[in-house]
Amino acid sequence: MDHSKNLEITNPNHAWVASELDKLFLEWSDWQQEVIQIVDRPYDRNRQSEVFADGEEMMLRHKIIQAKTLTFLNNNIEGHGFLGFDRTDLRLNVRVKHRVEELEILKACLQYARVPESYWKQKGKELVENLAKKTGDSAIDIAASYLKNPMSIGSN
Repeated sequence: MDHSKNLEITNPNHAWVASELDKLFLEWSDWQQEVIQIVDRPYDRNRQSEVFADGEEMMLRHKIIQAKTLTFLNNNIEGHGFLGFDRTDLRLNVRVKHRVEELEILKACLQYARVPESYWKQKGKELVENLAKKTGDSAIDIAASYLKNPMSIGSN
């Protein structure tokens, strides 16, 4: 796996990106359970490779979930190139197993990804709005909490 490129969330809505990635991960996990159940289909061994034993309709479904996932990643997360979406020579059970593992790694790393400047501006705005609603020690507590963990603003 090539992790030489920094992981960056390019969408300022960090929570939405994480939520959508969770949904895609669940979709891949469900797909993995389906793929495990595939019964080999007949295929022309003279013209087709072994991957056609998975069935063309299953291969199409795989291409759709893969395209959906890549579209999401390309539009929202930079540095995801370590995910191996380019293999077509392996059976679906192997390919899907690898995608699920790689998406699990991506999910684990997401909290450490860079986020766009607009995200921090939004967090700053939320901090100022929270401080404006409070007085004295309450405002100081919010500011101290923010300094300890900037991600906590907005959850109060």
